[in-house]
Amino acid sequence: MSFLQRLKGRGVRNDEASLQSDAEETAVDKVAQLHVDVYQTERMIVVYAQSAGADMNDVHVSIEGDADIVLIEGKRVRPEYIVFPRKVVKGAFVAEECVWGDFYRRIILPESVNIDKAEAKIKNGVLILVLPLLKPNEKEKVQLKVVGSPNPRKRSS
Repeated sequence: MSFLQRLKGRGVRNDEASLQSDAEETAVDKVAQLHVDVYQTERMIVVYAQSAGADMNDVHVSIEGDADIVLIEGKRVRPEYIVFPRKVVKGAFVAEECVWGDFYRRIILPESVNIDKAEAKIKNGVLILVLPLLKPNEKEKVQLKVVGSPNPRKRSS
């Protein structure tokens, strides 16, 4: 086993891992967790996600729950076609650190967001979600019913 294989953990399995079949192991390895930064101001939540290698058509963003869960799914493709546009050249990687393939991330937001005003864009290999917070309409007045104990007994003098 080469140094790089040991470094990457290839061929090294503990007893628990050896119980998995190769098919199960491959299925788990196919989806990577997307790394994100979540930033909040008093008006919005901004999500930054590294998405280098992802085509905009391969990235899907949805907002679920009570507008407080963001789901990001997509695929990053190694751009081999730029270097080898016409044919596959035989060779081997000397180092392989980048994560390519399907990715997934579910983010539970600290507050509900306004779905109608949410924006998503990819710029310079970064997926940026701008999610305005959902605030109650300040013009609306809601009357609350006050519930309590019955009137206290009147004292007789």
